[in-house]
Amino acid sequence: MQLFNQSFNRSFFCRIKKWLRSPATKSTPYPQVSNQIKGVWLTHVGNYLLAYTGSIDNVFNRLSKQNFNTVYVDVYNGGTTYYSQYSPRNKLVSLPLTAPFKTAIKQGKRQGLNIYAWYEHGMMVFPKQKIVKQHPDWILTTADGQQYIEKHLWLNPQHPEVRQYFVNLFTEVATKYPELYGIQLDAHWGIPIIFGNKTQAMTDLTRQVSNAIRKVNSNLILSISPNPYSFSLKKYSLDWMKWIKENLFDEVVIQIYRSNSNSLYQSLVTSGIKEANNYVKVAVGIYAGGNTELKSFSEIEKQISVVKKFGYGYSLFSWEYTSNTLRKAIYIARVIYDFLSILLNYNYSF
Repeated sequence: MQLFNQSFNRSFFCRIKKWLRSPATKSTPYPQVSNQIKGVWLTHVGNYLLAYTGSIDNVFNRLSKQNFNTVYVDVYNGGTTYYSQYSPRNKLVSLPLTAPFKTAIKQGKRQGLNIYAWYEHGMMVFPKQKIVKQHPDWILTTADGQQYIEKHLWLNPQHPEVRQYFVNLFTEVATKYPELYGIQLDAHWGIPIIFGNKTQAMTDLTRQVSNAIRKVNSNLILSISPNPYSFSLKKYSLDWMKWIKENLFDEVVIQIYRSNSNSLYQSLVTSGIKEANNYVKVAVGIYAGGNTELKSFSEIEKQISVVKKFGYGYSLFSWEYTSNTLRKAIYIARVIYDFLSILLNYNYSF
């Protein structure tokens, strides 16, 4: 395992490091001032890539010069990427004696970027995580005895200890990082309807954590990035429209991941974003690609143009798929990440 980590990883990351550290072509030092969100999501695999190459400063500089102004940094996927009293850390992203999230906040601020702590997994946990072993009573079960749904277990939003866990987790980061711009929850801040209707339970939990965060740091921007409203409510008991009307969040970035611009246009009309725009800042999440499906850059540009015509901001999922070089690099990084997870029996160590 150590030889793999020292030789295979070194050869790969040395090849990509040079590109990551190459200068951006645009000369403006900071993003142009805009009231609209122009963002990217940085996933746990992207974090892993930057951690091993030490290139976060240069990457943020490139994003800034490309007029992005917001980065949603994944801090919660298989553990946190920072040291927490309440959640074990993801040791593949947060290396010993490093502080990648603290570095992201510092370098982001220096480059004029708004850095958010993005809690990607929300109510989901992996079956082998320590939290499952320590608190089996926190896990939801369907009427017919199922627990493993959509490749994850799901925490019970009605359990008092689960609710306190999230209050502790979010207020900790709000206290620990006073220069953090915001906290974002996403589509996994909900419960699959197979577990029953948890709409009221999720609203009660959301109200509790939102109020707790605002008491600790009232300047933090609270963001939610759900699916379109009807789908979120019917499939995941996620009533985000109610939440923004209650001022529980300050912005909503609706994930409208569609294969083409025409489909995106039609979905925008029914997504709930027009009504949401009456209450909070809004933006559209655009899918740039993943393991099995990569959009052409021309199609991504078309979808951005559609969103701009409506007058909304946008965020790309994800940073790793915004250039050809990164697309090649992240494929290899993901293979390494997954290999090490299996080799280390990683999920057992949380």
